[in-house]
Amino acid sequence: MITRRSAIAAGSALAAVAVLFFIFQSSGSNHMAAPVASKNPYLEEYSLPDNTGPNGLVVDKQGTVWVTPSKSNLLYSLDSSGALEKYEIRDHSHQFLRPGQNTSMVWTMVQDNSGMIWFSALGSGTIWRFDPADDSFHAMDSKAGSAFQMKADPGSGDIWFTTLEGDSVGVIEKDPASPSGYSISSFDLGNGTGPAGLYLLGKSLWVTEITSQKIVQYSITMHNGTVSGIRKVGEIPEGNTTQLSAPTDVIVGNGSIWLTEHETSFLTRYLVGTDQVVRYPTSQNAFHATTLPFWLRPVEGGKYLWFNEHEGNKLALFDIQNKTMVEYDIPSRPKDGYLTYPLNIATDPRDNMVLWFSEWNTDKLGRIDGHVPVPFSISASSQRVVLNPDASKPVIVNLKVDGTSPYSGNRVDINASSSLSPAAGFGNVGVSIEPGTLDLGSARDAQLSLTDYSAPPGNYTLAVSASNGAVTKTIFLDLVVPPS
Repeated sequence: MITRRSAIAAGSALAAVAVLFFIFQSSGSNHMAAPVASKNPYLEEYSLPDNTGPNGLVVDKQGTVWVTPSKSNLLYSLDSSGALEKYEIRDHSHQFLRPGQNTSMVWTMVQDNSGMIWFSALGSGTIWRFDPADDSFHAMDSKAGSAFQMKADPGSGDIWFTTLEGDSVGVIEKDPASPSGYSISSFDLGNGTGPAGLYLLGKSLWVTEITSQKIVQYSITMHNGTVSGIRKVGEIPEGNTTQLSAPTDVIVGNGSIWLTEHETSFLTRYLVGTDQVVRYPTSQNAFHATTLPFWLRPVEGGKYLWFNEHEGNKLALFDIQNKTMVEYDIPSRPKDGYLTYPLNIATDPRDNMVLWFSEWNTDKLGRIDGHVPVPFSISASSQRVVLNPDASKPVIVNLKVDGTSPYSGNRVDINASSSLSPAAGFGNVGVSIEPGTLDLGSARDAQLSLTDYSAPPGNYTLAVSASNGAVTKTIFLDLVVPPS
Protein backbone atom coordinates (compact mmCIF):
# COMPACT_ATOMS: atom_id res chain seq x y z
CA MET A 1 0.00 0.00 0.00
CA ILE A 2 1.33 3.38 -0.89
CA THR A 3 0.55 6.34 1.27
CA ARG A 4 2.12 9.79 1.28
CA ARG A 5 4.60 8.62 3.91
CA SER A 6 5.35 5.30 2.22
CA ALA A 7 5.83 7.01 -1.13
CA ILE A 8 8.59 9.08 0.42
CA ALA A 9 10.09 6.05 2.19
CA ALA A 10 9.93 4.19 -1.14
CA GLY A 11 9.39 0.67 -0.10
CA SER A 12 11.15 0.57 3.25
CA ALA A 13 9.36 -2.13 3.52
CA LEU A 14 14.96 -18.05 -9.59
CA ALA A 15 15.36 -17.70 -12.61
CA ALA A 16 18.79 -16.89 -13.96
CA VAL A 17 22.05 -17.74 -12.25
CA ALA A 18 24.65 -15.19 -13.18
CA VAL A 19 28.22 -14.27 -12.50
CA LEU A 20 28.53 -10.87 -10.87
CA PHE A 21 31.28 -8.53 -12.00
CA PHE A 22 32.92 -5.65 -10.22
CA ILE A 23 32.46 -2.20 -11.67
CA PHE A 24 35.74 -0.90 -13.01
CA GLN A 25 36.25 2.78 -12.48
CA SER A 26 39.41 4.84 -12.44
CA SER A 27 39.74 7.29 -9.56
CA GLY A 28 37.92 10.56 -10.27
CA SER A 29 36.57 9.37 -13.62
CA ASN A 30 32.94 9.81 -14.67
CA HIS A 31 33.18 6.85 -17.07
CA MET A 32 32.41 3.32 -15.89
CA ALA A 33 31.18 0.01 -17.17
CA ALA A 34 27.78 -1.34 -16.19
CA PRO A 35 28.36 -5.11 -16.32
CA VAL A 36 25.56 -7.51 -17.10
CA ALA A 37 24.57 -9.06 -13.78
CA SER A 38 22.19 -11.66 -15.25
CA LYS A 39 20.65 -12.55 -18.56
CA ASN A 40 17.97 -14.83 -19.97
CA PRO A 41 16.17 -14.77 -23.34
CA TYR A 42 13.75 -12.08 -22.12
CA LEU A 43 15.54 -9.96 -19.53
CA GLU A 44 18.95 -8.48 -18.78
CA GLU A 45 20.10 -6.85 -15.55
CA TYR A 46 22.91 -4.28 -15.31
CA SER A 47 24.77 -3.58 -12.09
CA LEU A 48 25.09 -0.03 -10.78
CA PRO A 49 27.50 1.04 -8.01
CA ASP A 50 26.65 -0.30 -4.56
CA ASN A 51 24.23 1.70 -2.41
CA THR A 52 22.81 3.51 -5.46
CA GLY A 53 19.09 2.91 -4.85
CA PRO A 54 17.95 3.68 -8.43
CA ASN A 55 14.39 4.89 -8.86
CA GLY A 56 13.36 7.53 -11.41
CA LEU A 57 14.41 6.77 -14.99
CA VAL A 58 13.69 7.71 -18.58
CA VAL A 59 14.92 6.48 -21.97
CA ASP A 60 15.77 9.30 -24.36
CA LYS A 61 15.20 9.45 -28.12
CA GLN A 62 18.64 7.89 -28.79
CA GLY A 63 17.98 4.95 -26.49
CA THR A 64 20.20 6.14 -23.63
CA VAL A 65 18.82 5.35 -20.17
CA TRP A 66 18.97 8.12 -17.57
CA VAL A 67 18.47 7.16 -13.92
CA THR A 68 18.64 8.95 -10.59
CA PRO A 69 19.96 7.23 -7.45
CA SER A 70 18.25 7.77 -4.11
CA LYS A 71 21.36 8.13 -1.96
CA SER A 72 23.58 10.62 -3.78
CA ASN A 73 23.44 13.81 -5.84
CA LEU A 74 24.26 12.02 -9.09
CA LEU A 75 22.58 11.36 -12.40
CA TYR A 76 23.64 8.26 -14.34
CA SER A 77 23.39 7.47 -18.04
CA LEU A 78 23.65 4.01 -19.59
CA ASP A 79 24.11 3.81 -23.34
CA SER A 80 23.55 0.90 -25.71
CA SER A 81 27.17 -0.24 -25.40
CA GLY A 82 26.85 -0.68 -21.63
CA ALA A 83 28.92 2.40 -20.85
CA LEU A 84 27.85 4.08 -17.63
CA GLU A 85 28.51 7.75 -16.96
CA LYS A 86 27.78 9.87 -13.91
CA TYR A 87 26.98 13.56 -13.57
CA GLU A 88 26.94 15.57 -10.36
CA ILE A 89 23.60 17.33 -9.93
CA ARG A 90 24.49 20.91 -9.06
CA ASP A 91 23.14 24.40 -9.56
CA HIS A 92 24.60 27.64 -8.22
CA SER A 93 21.44 28.44 -6.23
CA HIS A 94 20.08 25.01 -5.23
CA GLN A 95 21.26 21.81 -3.59
CA PHE A 96 19.88 18.48 -4.76
CA LEU A 97 20.74 16.39 -1.70
CA ARG A 98 20.64 18.68 1.31
CA PRO A 99 22.91 18.21 4.37
CA GLY A 100 21.42 15.64 6.74
CA GLN A 101 19.15 14.24 4.04
CA ASN A 102 19.64 10.47 3.74
CA THR A 103 17.64 9.85 0.58
CA SER A 104 16.34 11.82 -2.35
CA MET A 105 13.56 9.83 -3.99
CA VAL A 106 13.01 10.87 -7.59
CA TRP A 107 9.79 9.17 -8.69
CA THR A 108 9.52 10.70 -12.14
CA MET A 109 11.65 11.68 -15.12
CA VAL A 110 10.59 12.85 -18.57
CA GLN A 111 12.21 14.17 -21.73
CA ASP A 112 10.52 17.12 -23.45
CA ASN A 113 10.29 17.97 -27.15
CA SER A 114 13.54 19.95 -26.94
CA GLY A 115 15.52 17.04 -25.54
CA MET A 116 15.67 18.42 -21.99
CA ILE A 117 15.32 15.89 -19.15
CA TRP A 118 13.17 16.91 -16.19
CA PHE A 119 13.05 15.32 -12.74
CA SER A 120 12.13 16.17 -9.17
CA ALA A 121 12.87 14.69 -5.75
CA LEU A 122 9.72 14.12 -3.69
CA GLY A 123 9.52 16.48 -0.72
CA SER A 124 12.05 18.97 -2.09
CA GLY A 125 9.78 21.60 -3.68
CA THR A 126 12.28 21.83 -6.52
CA ILE A 127 12.11 20.72 -10.15
CA TRP A 128 15.35 20.12 -12.07
CA ARG A 129 16.19 20.37 -15.75
CA PHE A 130 19.18 18.65 -17.35
CA ASP A 131 20.50 19.62 -20.78
CA PRO A 132 22.37 16.65 -22.35
CA ALA A 133 23.87 19.00 -24.93
CA ASP A 134 26.18 20.66 -22.39
CA ASP A 135 25.64 18.49 -19.26
CA SER A 136 24.20 21.44 -17.33
CA PHE A 137 21.64 21.36 -14.53
CA HIS A 138 19.11 24.08 -13.73
CA ALA A 139 16.73 24.06 -10.74
CA MET A 140 13.39 25.81 -10.36
CA ASP A 141 11.37 26.41 -7.21
CA SER A 142 7.87 24.98 -7.45
CA LYS A 143 5.14 26.49 -5.29
CA ALA A 144 3.00 23.51 -6.24
CA GLY A 145 5.55 21.20 -4.63
CA SER A 146 7.82 18.54 -6.08
CA ALA A 147 6.62 16.24 -8.83
CA PHE A 148 5.46 12.67 -8.28
CA GLN A 149 4.61 11.93 -11.92
CA MET A 150 5.39 14.00 -15.03
CA LYS A 151 3.98 13.78 -18.55
CA ALA A 152 5.09 15.78 -21.58
CA ASP A 153 2.38 17.10 -23.89
CA PRO A 154 3.60 15.93 -27.34
CA GLY A 155 1.87 18.87 -29.03
CA SER A 156 2.68 21.90 -26.91
CA GLY A 157 5.77 20.50 -25.18
CA ASP A 158 4.36 21.53 -21.78
CA ILE A 159 5.28 19.35 -18.80
CA TRP A 160 2.36 18.46 -16.52
CA PHE A 161 2.96 16.97 -13.10
CA THR A 162 1.20 15.76 -9.95
CA THR A 163 2.49 16.58 -6.47
CA LEU A 164 1.03 13.80 -4.22
CA GLU A 165 1.89 15.74 -1.06
CA GLY A 166 0.70 19.12 -2.33
CA ASP A 167 -2.87 18.20 -3.39
CA SER A 168 -2.26 19.98 -6.69
CA VAL A 169 -1.14 19.61 -10.29
CA GLY A 170 1.32 21.86 -12.04
CA VAL A 171 2.45 22.69 -15.55
CA ILE A 172 5.83 23.85 -16.81
CA GLU A 173 5.68 26.08 -19.89
CA LYS A 174 8.26 27.92 -21.94
CA ASP A 175 8.26 31.59 -20.93
CA PRO A 176 10.55 34.04 -22.77
CA ALA A 177 9.91 36.64 -20.06
CA SER A 178 11.36 34.40 -17.33
CA PRO A 179 15.14 34.40 -16.65
CA SER A 180 15.12 30.61 -16.78
CA GLY A 181 13.07 30.52 -19.97
CA TYR A 182 10.32 28.56 -18.20
CA SER A 183 7.52 29.20 -15.71
CA ILE A 184 5.52 26.92 -13.43
CA SER A 185 1.80 27.28 -12.75
CA SER A 186 -0.06 25.27 -10.12
CA PHE A 187 -3.72 24.38 -9.62
CA ASP A 188 -5.18 23.22 -6.31
CA LEU A 189 -7.27 20.04 -6.35
CA GLY A 190 -8.56 20.25 -2.79
CA ASN A 191 -7.38 18.94 0.56
CA GLY A 192 -7.03 15.21 0.98
CA THR A 193 -6.82 14.31 -2.71
CA GLY A 194 -3.28 12.91 -3.02
CA PRO A 195 -2.83 13.21 -6.81
CA ALA A 196 -0.49 10.52 -8.17
CA GLY A 197 -0.84 9.55 -11.83
CA LEU A 198 -1.97 11.66 -14.76
CA TYR A 199 -2.89 11.22 -18.41
CA LEU A 200 -3.21 13.83 -21.15
CA LEU A 201 -5.85 13.37 -23.84
CA GLY A 202 -6.48 16.36 -26.07
CA LYS A 203 -7.53 19.23 -23.83
CA SER A 204 -8.39 16.88 -20.99
CA LEU A 205 -6.28 16.05 -17.97
CA TRP A 206 -7.04 12.84 -16.06
CA VAL A 207 -5.68 12.52 -12.52
CA THR A 208 -5.70 9.60 -10.07
CA GLU A 209 -6.24 10.61 -6.46
CA ILE A 210 -4.87 8.06 -4.00
CA THR A 211 -6.32 9.63 -0.86
CA SER A 212 -9.82 10.36 -2.18
CA GLN A 213 -9.83 7.02 -4.09
CA LYS A 214 -11.02 8.67 -7.33
CA ILE A 215 -10.06 9.41 -10.90
CA VAL A 216 -10.94 12.96 -11.91
CA GLN A 217 -11.19 14.51 -15.38
CA TYR A 218 -10.32 18.18 -15.89
CA SER A 219 -10.58 20.35 -18.96
CA ILE A 220 -7.57 22.57 -19.66
CA THR A 221 -8.33 26.21 -20.42
CA MET A 222 -5.94 28.39 -22.39
CA HIS A 223 -5.41 32.14 -22.81
CA ASN A 224 -3.09 33.55 -25.46
CA GLY A 225 -1.40 30.18 -25.86
CA THR A 226 -0.76 29.78 -22.13
CA VAL A 227 -2.51 27.49 -19.65
CA SER A 228 -4.82 29.67 -17.57
CA GLY A 229 -6.61 27.06 -15.49
CA ILE A 230 -8.26 23.66 -15.21
CA ARG A 231 -11.93 22.86 -14.63
CA LYS A 232 -13.34 19.67 -13.14
CA VAL A 233 -15.74 17.99 -15.56
CA GLY A 234 -16.20 14.50 -14.10
CA GLU A 235 -15.02 11.90 -11.65
CA ILE A 236 -14.94 8.15 -11.25
CA PRO A 237 -16.59 6.29 -9.59
CA GLU A 238 -19.74 8.01 -10.82
CA GLY A 239 -22.00 6.28 -8.30
CA ASN A 240 -21.77 4.36 -5.06
CA THR A 241 -21.58 0.86 -6.50
CA THR A 242 -17.86 0.87 -7.24
CA GLN A 243 -14.94 1.49 -4.92
CA LEU A 244 -11.31 1.88 -5.95
CA SER A 245 -8.29 0.97 -3.84
CA ALA A 246 -5.49 3.56 -4.11
CA PRO A 247 -5.78 4.27 -7.85
CA THR A 248 -2.23 5.19 -8.80
CA ASP A 249 -1.79 5.44 -12.57
CA VAL A 250 -4.27 5.83 -15.43
CA ILE A 251 -4.57 5.47 -19.22
CA VAL A 252 -7.72 6.53 -21.09
CA GLY A 253 -8.99 5.47 -24.51
CA ASN A 254 -11.59 3.57 -26.55
CA GLY A 255 -14.34 3.80 -23.95
CA SER A 256 -12.15 2.37 -21.20
CA ILE A 257 -10.12 3.75 -18.35
CA TRP A 258 -7.25 1.50 -17.30
CA LEU A 259 -5.78 1.96 -13.86
CA THR A 260 -3.59 0.32 -11.27
CA GLU A 261 -5.05 -0.17 -7.79
CA HIS A 262 -1.98 -0.09 -5.61
CA GLU A 263 -3.54 -1.59 -2.49
CA THR A 264 -4.35 -4.73 -4.47
CA SER A 265 -2.94 -7.16 -7.03
CA PHE A 266 -5.14 -5.80 -9.84
CA LEU A 267 -4.87 -4.12 -13.18
CA THR A 268 -8.36 -2.62 -13.49
CA ARG A 269 -10.54 -1.62 -16.43
CA TYR A 270 -13.32 0.88 -15.82
CA LEU A 271 -16.05 0.89 -18.49
CA VAL A 272 -17.01 4.50 -19.15
CA GLY A 273 -20.70 5.23 -18.65
CA THR A 274 -21.44 2.00 -16.77
CA ASP A 275 -19.77 2.55 -13.37
CA GLN A 276 -18.53 -1.04 -13.70
CA VAL A 277 -15.04 -2.43 -13.37
CA VAL A 278 -13.26 -5.57 -14.49
CA ARG A 279 -10.25 -6.46 -12.38
CA TYR A 280 -7.42 -8.57 -13.80
CA PRO A 281 -5.33 -10.17 -11.04
CA THR A 282 -1.63 -10.79 -11.35
CA SER A 283 -0.35 -14.32 -10.86
CA GLN A 284 0.34 -15.56 -7.37
CA ASN A 285 3.94 -15.30 -6.22
CA ALA A 286 5.69 -17.79 -3.97
CA PHE A 287 5.06 -15.65 -0.89
CA HIS A 288 1.40 -14.82 -1.63
CA ALA A 289 2.23 -11.14 -1.20
CA THR A 290 -0.06 -8.46 -2.58
CA THR A 291 1.79 -7.47 -5.75
CA LEU A 292 0.97 -3.70 -5.69
CA PRO A 293 0.80 -2.74 -9.41
CA PHE A 294 2.00 0.82 -9.88
CA TRP A 295 2.96 2.67 -13.09
CA LEU A 296 1.38 2.07 -16.51
CA ARG A 297 2.99 2.52 -19.94
CA PRO A 298 1.00 2.09 -23.19
CA VAL A 299 2.47 0.04 -26.04
CA GLU A 300 1.75 0.22 -29.77
CA GLY A 301 -0.95 2.84 -29.47
CA GLY A 302 -2.68 1.13 -26.56
CA LYS A 303 -2.70 -2.48 -27.79
CA TYR A 304 -0.71 -3.52 -24.73
CA LEU A 305 0.05 -2.14 -21.28
CA TRP A 306 3.28 -2.47 -19.33
CA PHE A 307 3.09 -2.21 -15.54
CA ASN A 308 5.39 -2.89 -12.61
CA GLU A 309 4.55 -4.96 -9.56
CA HIS A 310 6.15 -3.40 -6.51
CA GLU A 311 5.98 -6.61 -4.48
CA GLY A 312 5.46 -9.26 -7.12
CA ASN A 313 9.09 -9.70 -8.23
CA LYS A 314 7.74 -9.23 -11.75
CA LEU A 315 7.05 -6.81 -14.59
CA ALA A 316 3.91 -7.40 -16.65
CA LEU A 317 2.78 -6.93 -20.26
CA PHE A 318 -1.00 -7.05 -20.65
CA ASP A 319 -2.58 -7.75 -24.08
CA ILE A 320 -5.76 -5.63 -24.16
CA GLN A 321 -7.30 -7.28 -27.23
CA ASN A 322 -6.69 -10.93 -26.31
CA LYS A 323 -6.96 -10.44 -22.53
CA THR A 324 -3.78 -12.31 -21.78
CA MET A 325 -0.73 -11.33 -19.76
CA VAL A 326 2.96 -12.16 -19.72
CA GLU A 327 4.93 -11.53 -16.52
CA TYR A 328 8.73 -11.41 -16.44
CA ASP A 329 10.42 -12.59 -13.26
CA ILE A 330 13.23 -10.43 -11.85
CA PRO A 331 16.22 -12.74 -11.30
CA SER A 332 17.86 -10.71 -8.50
CA ARG A 333 16.83 -10.68 -4.87
CA PRO A 334 18.02 -8.21 -2.21
CA LYS A 335 20.62 -9.28 0.32
CA ASP A 336 18.23 -8.75 3.23
CA GLY A 337 14.91 -10.01 1.89
CA TYR A 338 12.94 -11.86 -0.76
CA LEU A 339 11.11 -9.02 -2.56
CA THR A 340 12.78 -6.91 -5.23
CA TYR A 341 11.26 -3.45 -5.68
CA PRO A 342 11.05 -2.40 -9.34
CA LEU A 343 9.90 1.09 -8.40
CA ASN A 344 9.93 2.65 -11.86
CA ILE A 345 9.60 1.74 -15.53
CA ALA A 346 10.29 3.44 -18.86
CA THR A 347 9.74 2.33 -22.44
CA ASP A 348 12.24 2.89 -25.23
CA PRO A 349 10.72 5.57 -27.52
CA ARG A 350 12.25 3.83 -30.53
CA ASP A 351 10.49 0.56 -29.65
CA ASN A 352 8.04 0.57 -26.75
CA MET A 353 7.95 -3.22 -26.61
CA VAL A 354 11.30 -2.77 -24.84
CA LEU A 355 10.91 -1.88 -21.17
CA TRP A 356 13.54 -0.64 -18.73
CA PHE A 357 13.05 -0.77 -14.96
CA SER A 358 14.92 0.25 -11.83
CA GLU A 359 15.56 -2.17 -8.97
CA TRP A 360 15.65 0.09 -5.93
CA ASN A 361 16.89 -2.45 -3.40
CA THR A 362 19.36 -4.40 -5.56
CA ASP A 363 21.21 -1.48 -7.22
CA LYS A 364 20.41 -2.65 -10.74
CA LEU A 365 18.71 -1.64 -13.96
CA GLY A 366 16.73 -4.18 -15.97
CA ARG A 367 15.77 -4.42 -19.64
CA ILE A 368 12.96 -6.58 -21.03
CA ASP A 369 12.49 -7.44 -24.71
CA GLY A 370 8.75 -7.95 -25.13
CA HIS A 371 9.24 -9.25 -28.69
CA VAL A 372 10.69 -12.58 -27.53
CA PRO A 373 7.92 -15.20 -27.75
CA VAL A 374 6.94 -17.24 -24.71
CA PRO A 375 7.72 -20.92 -25.45
CA PHE A 376 4.39 -22.22 -24.16
CA SER A 377 0.69 -21.33 -24.12
CA ILE A 378 -2.20 -22.14 -21.83
CA SER A 379 -5.90 -22.59 -22.60
CA ALA A 380 -9.08 -23.58 -20.72
CA SER A 381 -12.11 -25.66 -21.63
CA SER A 382 -14.46 -22.77 -20.81
CA GLN A 383 -14.22 -18.98 -20.87
CA ARG A 384 -17.01 -18.64 -18.28
CA VAL A 385 -17.00 -20.52 -15.00
CA VAL A 386 -20.12 -20.61 -12.83
CA LEU A 387 -19.61 -22.00 -9.34
CA ASN A 388 -22.01 -24.48 -7.84
CA PRO A 389 -23.58 -23.29 -4.54
CA ASP A 390 -23.52 -26.94 -3.43
CA ALA A 391 -20.07 -27.35 -1.85
CA SER A 392 -20.23 -31.10 -2.44
CA LYS A 393 -20.10 -30.49 -6.20
CA PRO A 394 -16.93 -28.69 -7.26
CA VAL A 395 -16.66 -27.21 -10.73
CA ILE A 396 -13.91 -28.62 -12.94
CA VAL A 397 -12.04 -26.60 -15.57
CA ASN A 398 -9.84 -28.57 -17.95
CA LEU A 399 -6.54 -26.88 -18.76
CA LYS A 400 -4.10 -27.50 -21.58
CA VAL A 401 -0.53 -26.26 -21.88
CA ASP A 402 1.24 -26.46 -25.22
CA GLY A 403 4.96 -25.93 -25.58
CA THR A 404 7.55 -25.43 -28.23
CA SER A 405 9.18 -28.58 -29.56
CA PRO A 406 11.27 -30.24 -28.26
CA TYR A 407 9.12 -30.64 -25.17
CA SER A 408 11.65 -32.59 -23.13
CA GLY A 409 12.74 -30.67 -20.04
CA ASN A 410 10.18 -27.92 -20.62
CA ARG A 411 8.57 -27.89 -17.18
CA VAL A 412 5.90 -25.40 -16.13
CA ASP A 413 4.10 -24.73 -12.88
CA ILE A 414 0.35 -24.02 -12.91
CA ASN A 415 -1.33 -21.64 -10.50
CA ALA A 416 -4.51 -19.61 -10.23
CA SER A 417 -5.56 -16.26 -8.81
CA SER A 418 -8.77 -14.26 -8.76
CA SER A 419 -10.36 -10.88 -8.12
CA LEU A 420 -12.30 -12.29 -5.15
CA SER A 421 -9.80 -10.75 -2.71
CA PRO A 422 -7.42 -7.77 -3.00
CA ALA A 423 -4.37 -10.03 -2.74
CA ALA A 424 -5.69 -12.11 -5.69
CA GLY A 425 -6.61 -15.04 -3.44
CA PHE A 426 -9.88 -16.97 -3.42
CA GLY A 427 -11.42 -16.29 -0.01
CA ASN A 428 -14.23 -18.77 0.53
CA VAL A 429 -13.57 -20.68 -2.68
CA GLY A 430 -11.55 -23.86 -2.44
CA VAL A 431 -8.98 -24.31 -5.20
CA SER A 432 -6.90 -27.26 -6.30
CA ILE A 433 -4.85 -27.91 -9.44
CA GLU A 434 -3.78 -31.40 -10.47
CA PRO A 435 -1.05 -31.79 -11.43
CA GLY A 436 0.50 -28.53 -10.25
CA THR A 437 3.59 -29.06 -12.41
CA LEU A 438 3.72 -30.35 -15.96
CA ASP A 439 6.64 -31.78 -17.87
CA LEU A 440 5.57 -30.92 -21.39
CA GLY A 441 7.61 -33.84 -22.69
CA SER A 442 5.10 -36.27 -21.20
CA ALA A 443 1.95 -34.41 -20.09
CA ARG A 444 0.19 -31.22 -21.09
CA ASP A 445 -3.21 -31.48 -19.37
CA ALA A 446 -4.29 -30.40 -15.90
CA GLN A 447 -7.54 -29.85 -14.01
CA LEU A 448 -8.58 -26.87 -11.93
CA SER A 449 -11.17 -27.62 -9.26
CA LEU A 450 -13.22 -24.82 -7.64
CA THR A 451 -15.50 -25.33 -4.64
CA ASP A 452 -17.86 -22.64 -3.36
CA TYR A 453 -17.85 -22.34 0.44
CA SER A 454 -20.28 -19.39 0.64
CA ALA A 455 -18.25 -16.89 -1.38
CA PRO A 456 -19.88 -13.45 -1.90
CA PRO A 457 -22.15 -13.59 -4.97
CA GLY A 458 -21.03 -11.55 -7.95
CA ASN A 459 -19.03 -11.43 -11.16
CA TYR A 460 -15.27 -11.82 -10.84
CA THR A 461 -12.18 -12.65 -12.89
CA LEU A 462 -10.34 -15.95 -12.69
CA ALA A 463 -6.69 -15.99 -13.77
CA VAL A 464 -4.92 -19.22 -14.69
CA SER A 465 -1.16 -19.09 -15.16
CA ALA A 466 1.68 -21.26 -16.39
CA SER A 467 5.28 -20.39 -15.51
CA ASN A 468 8.73 -21.75 -16.31
CA GLY A 469 10.39 -19.55 -13.68
CA ALA A 470 11.51 -16.86 -16.12
CA VAL A 471 8.17 -15.94 -17.69
CA THR A 472 4.55 -16.49 -16.70
CA LYS A 473 1.68 -16.66 -19.20
CA THR A 474 -1.82 -15.92 -17.85
CA ILE A 475 -5.29 -16.25 -19.34
CA PHE A 476 -8.41 -14.71 -17.81
CA LEU A 477 -11.83 -16.34 -17.44
CA ASP A 478 -15.15 -14.92 -16.26
CA LEU A 479 -15.95 -16.23 -12.79
CA VAL A 480 -19.55 -16.13 -11.56
CA VAL A 481 -20.55 -16.81 -7.95
CA PRO A 482 -24.34 -17.23 -7.95
CA PRO A 483 -26.50 -16.53 -4.90
CA SER A 484 -26.70 -19.52 -2.59
